[in-house]
Amino acid sequence: MSEQTRAQGPTTEGGTGTGAWEHGRTEVDGVDLHWVHAGKAGGTPVVLLHGWPQTWYAWRKVIPVLAQQHEVYAIDLPGLGDSGSSSLGHGVRIAADLLDGWRAALDLPRIHVVGHDLGGPIGYTWAASRPGHVRSFVLVGVPLHGFGLKELIARAGLWHFGFFSVPGLAEGLSQGRERVLLEHFYQHAVDSGAVRPADIDEYVRSYALPERLANGFAYYRSLGADTADITALARTKLPMPALAVGCGQAGGPAPLDSLARVASDVRGEIVAESGHFIAEEQPDRLAALLLDFFERASVRTS
Repeated sequence: MSEQTRAQGPTTEGGTGTGAWEHGRTEVDGVDLHWVHAGKAGGTPVVLLHGWPQTWYAWRKVIPVLAQQHEVYAIDLPGLGDSGSSSLGHGVRIAADLLDGWRAALDLPRIHVVGHDLGGPIGYTWAASRPGHVRSFVLVGVPLHGFGLKELIARAGLWHFGFFSVPGLAEGLSQGRERVLLEHFYQHAVDSGAVRPADIDEYVRSYALPERLANGFAYYRSLGADTADITALARTKLPMPALAVGCGQAGGPAPLDSLARVASDVRGEIVAESGHFIAEEQPDRLAALLLDFFERASVRTS
């Protein structure tokens, strides 16, 4: 069972000149999902999936550009931001199932799915498990579980995967100190001016909500199960057009190397001047890549 409500609300992003965006909530299998919508009526729907430690708000600079040609939805992943938690836990397959239920509740036709960081493997699982509902898939900034992620963790020394995997430890050390934890991950983008103090305030607000930190850590603790799910799905290559976008200062070609192993029609781009938070650090460049890809993908899948 699904139900939905819609409410008008102004964007919390300043300086884009986009005016009011629509905020909505949709209940899917008992999980209350929060989303933001903007864009051209009748345009092909685009769904933007954020990573950790972010929320829908990570896309605030990209949405206005995409919305000139598409209907754009940015959704808080289950258990994060202003979305509720699932009683089943938090992993890529659980999230993908809920998101497809959300798509059905909004009666959206075939969609373009864009996933950054944690949103990448969730978006891939969505596309691979329900190819009839996904027009194209974009993987941003990360390789997939089982297809390069383990190697990137080792190569880049991504210490937080191990830290977050210990049940209770990360919560115990981070509760009440959310700003200290989150600012560590945003530092590169803060130094470049891409993430401002007000932006950090919004992320801290979201992750200080009950269970949000624990839910985020739960996604990391699902690494083994998620790897098994993605490996099983990858036995059949993605049939729809796919794009991998790498960040030149964080992971480089890892997304393309990964996606090329699980999809049959893949393009790759690297934004050399971007760190990991590309939607905030290089929003115009990312939006241009996405618009070009969507146009090409729509021609191939029409």
